Amino acid sequence: GAGTFNPATFLRCLGPEPYRAAYIEPCRRPTDGRYGTNPNRLHHYFQYQVIVKPSPKNIQELYLLSLEAVGLDLSKHDIRFVHDDWENPTIGAWGLGWEIWIDGMEVTQFTYFQSVGGVSLSPITVELTYGLERLAMYIQNVDSIFDLQWNEQLTYGDIYHRNEVEWSHYNFEEASTEMWLHHFEDYENEAKRLMEKKLPIPAYDFIMKASHAFNMLDARGVISVTERTGYISRIRDLARLIAENYQKSREELNYPLKDRFVVESTSEEEQEPMPLELKKAIPSKKDDFLLEIGSEELPATFVAIGCRNLEKAVCHLLETESIPYDHLEVYGTPRRLAVLVKGLQLGKPAEKQEKRGPGLDQAYDDEGKPRPAAQGFFRSLEMEPPKLDDLRAGCVDNVEIRTIKGSDYLFATIEVPGLATAEFLQQHLPKLICQLDFPKKMRWGTLDISYARPLRWIVALFGNALIPFKVGNVLSGRNSFGHRQLDPDSFFISRAQDYVSTLKDHHVMVDIKERKESINAQLDQLEKEHGGTAIERDRVIPQVLHLVEWPEVTVTNFDSVFLKAPKEVLISEMVEHQKYFPIANDDGSLKNLFGIVCNTTPSDEIRHGNLKVLSARLADGVFLFEQDQKVALEAFNDKLRHTTFQKELGSVWDKVERIMANAEVLQQHLGISSISKVRRAAELCKTDLASQMVYEFPDLQGIIGQYYALEKGEDPEVAQAIDEHWMPRGENAPLPETETGIVVSLADKFDNLIGCFSVGLKPTSSSDPYALRRQALGIIKILIQGKRHFPIMEVLRQCIAHYPRSVVQDPEQLLQDLQGFFQNRIRSVFQDYGLRKDEIDASIASGVTDIYDSFCKVQALHQFRVSGTQFPLLFEVYKRAKGQINGQQQQPFSNQLLQEKAEQDLDSCLTVTNSALNQALDSHDYDRAYALIAKLQPKLAALFDEVRILADDPALRTNRIALLQRVFGLFGLLLDFSKIQEG
Repeated sequence: GAGTFNPATFLRCLGPEPYRAAYIEPCRRPTDGRYGTNPNRLHHYFQYQVIVKPSPKNIQELYLLSLEAVGLDLSKHDIRFVHDDWENPTIGAWGLGWEIWIDGMEVTQFTYFQSVGGVSLSPITVELTYGLERLAMYIQNVDSIFDLQWNEQLTYGDIYHRNEVEWSHYNFEEASTEMWLHHFEDYENEAKRLMEKKLPIPAYDFIMKASHAFNMLDARGVISVTERTGYISRIRDLARLIAENYQKSREELNYPLKDRFVVESTSEEEQEPMPLELKKAIPSKKDDFLLEIGSEELPATFVAIGCRNLEKAVCHLLETESIPYDHLEVYGTPRRLAVLVKGLQLGKPAEKQEKRGPGLDQAYDDEGKPRPAAQGFFRSLEMEPPKLDDLRAGCVDNVEIRTIKGSDYLFATIEVPGLATAEFLQQHLPKLICQLDFPKKMRWGTLDISYARPLRWIVALFGNALIPFKVGNVLSGRNSFGHRQLDPDSFFISRAQDYVSTLKDHHVMVDIKERKESINAQLDQLEKEHGGTAIERDRVIPQVLHLVEWPEVTVTNFDSVFLKAPKEVLISEMVEHQKYFPIANDDGSLKNLFGIVCNTTPSDEIRHGNLKVLSARLADGVFLFEQDQKVALEAFNDKLRHTTFQKELGSVWDKVERIMANAEVLQQHLGISSISKVRRAAELCKTDLASQMVYEFPDLQGIIGQYYALEKGEDPEVAQAIDEHWMPRGENAPLPETETGIVVSLADKFDNLIGCFSVGLKPTSSSDPYALRRQALGIIKILIQGKRHFPIMEVLRQCIAHYPRSVVQDPEQLLQDLQGFFQNRIRSVFQDYGLRKDEIDASIASGVTDIYDSFCKVQALHQFRVSGTQFPLLFEVYKRAKGQINGQQQQPFSNQLLQEKAEQDLDSCLTVTNSALNQALDSHDYDRAYALIAKLQPKLAALFDEVRILADDPALRTNRIALLQRVFGLFGLLLDFSKIQEG
């Protein structure tokens, strides 16, 4: 495994003992093998692993110096700290940090470990994992790892190329899955046995071996996505036990290394005192206030979040003391968040405030002794309760008795001292900084504070004066830092109001809007110069905007031979992995050009470096595409027979067979005639999961399947259905359009829901690892968009029959669970279409047997409700009728007992309406149905105006109640009026 797996890292990160180590780690990642065809991707490679515990304050500077020490001229390259929250779930380890890019190529993993073996770390270890081959490529100026000079006589390729070829064949084609499955079990059992003997160090060796066995099985493609979780959790549980026991063993040894290393000095610098003029509360004066929070590079997505939360926190802080200011501006780059408060008042004057106390009779008893209410009131004033006679005589300073509406109350006048804004900020800013909210926060060194990345400097200026305070080991000051490469030294900010211009003088464009406009303007210029359109701006700009402090856009071209790969693969590589802008022709096809946003001055060397990285990635895509082209679709399906979908639900091929059976049921209910297309698309819908391309680009599943099906001469609608059956891929994403795609998409989603529910993998309020909510939402949206009437519960019942009794032990209970699950999702989707919750509840109160039919019913109610005055009038007579029949049992009705004209007219109207309403319901014409029941309103209103429902004669009373019950019976065919909310 990687250096992180080495005991020198995994074990030594645990516990309080400081540690430092550096070592060469030969690494094997079976799935990264490329048969020796990729210029910078290997199954076997070397890392230089460095761990320092606790992490020192200047570790970034030390790292950059180490690159210079091995011969890299950093001024000639674009160095990036790119957000990478590293995680190794198999050993319960995670940390926050970056990939370090040189001209777009990752050369180092830089991580502050937060947890290892599931154990939270203290102090924090920093890990630097140098990619030796990739660094050597820069130093030797070669484009392929295999061209590196190993020594004077041999190249890297001379020594390792054949290894890559043979090991790739072994890892992907020849490794015995049966043997590796046995190995996994053996290693796991040996680790457990050694743990029982309290030997965590040798036990950990077998964890590493079990992890490698898992990686081999993964490379052979016999572990599905659903099975991965089970294998990983088995290793992780053991790693946690080993970590806990190793810590105990070190504690029993009294931590022998605790004093062996010299730890970074924590001696404190002298804090500059607060200027005297800032300690005065002078409300007549105001000035600008600047707070800049300097840190190591923030994740790109955190910059905008941090700006919003900083603005919110500062506004709230000033509002708590009602300190006025003119307006507020926030700024952010990868290395800083800043707020500039314009025209902030220097202070508030002393003032008097009145405080009302308890009533006199509650404060003192009949003998004039203070009750608890008085004691509490005077305690808040920091004084002893005075005598009641003194209060009555007005002899108590600042306290009086005041009569309000005939009752006596205690009132106190309080002197509120003036508030100096600077002193208020000095007191509260440290807490504000530490409490800023981010999606993830981290600890570093030996400190007990947390922030998104380690804090490095703080600027706090009120006008031209410093507000001194401390956060962790960082003192506020007047010095900021310029661009890491173009102007790396610290510099003095003389006044808060000069902040933006001063930063720009040091190559930091701190205004986010200005940076974005600059990038767009430069892209526009490149389009004019080179032709074509820089596509995916909406996806790339949010990533690069907060990766740079001084954006410089350039363009370069790649070998046109790569254009033979699917354009989705090329775009994925450029956008998702490298944050480049693909350049497209007017017809949407790709040009062999791409745009780069650099964080330094572009040069030929930087352009070539980025081209080298992209070429390697595109070569990978082309290689995988060509390898997969050699394989028949049936051969991919055969591989699925040996790939576990989920241990209780069988292989992926078992799932395909269920999808085929489900599709046949669905096709019959949906009235789709193209049986052969549906059957073929269902048979091929998962083929690309066994392809190398989808293994490398899982987000392209389905898209790649469509390409491969077309390449093999399949019907275009079958090919399109392979892609469409994954739809929708996210919220508001496209839905399948072809009939074949709709059937297979529904068949797959039904299988996912039935299968996961039947084996206890239901979503919880906080977790939905198998995206079952999205599956249900997809089914609902597909049926609504396609306007397809569909007996969903009956179809579910038939699909459940495709599972053996060993899996579905109680079909009726499963059906009920799925019905409840769908009911909640239906409400959610209907509301997305602008329908009100009470309208939905009223329309589906009796359940949902046909989703689209229910949608039409709710939609008709909504239209009826908003289109005029009929609905409120009808609702009003409903409420009157409900008051008359509430709690009554169903009564017999006889038209012979109708005496009054109004009740006879209503009876006639009901008879006519009942027949017409049933015809409308049978034809799903709910607009007509609501128009029909609206006709009942005048007749009902006349009934209530002219007829006494609760007549003295029991027979008449019973018959009139029965007449109203007939009305309610008609209402009930459409809605449950009791669910409607007024207003």
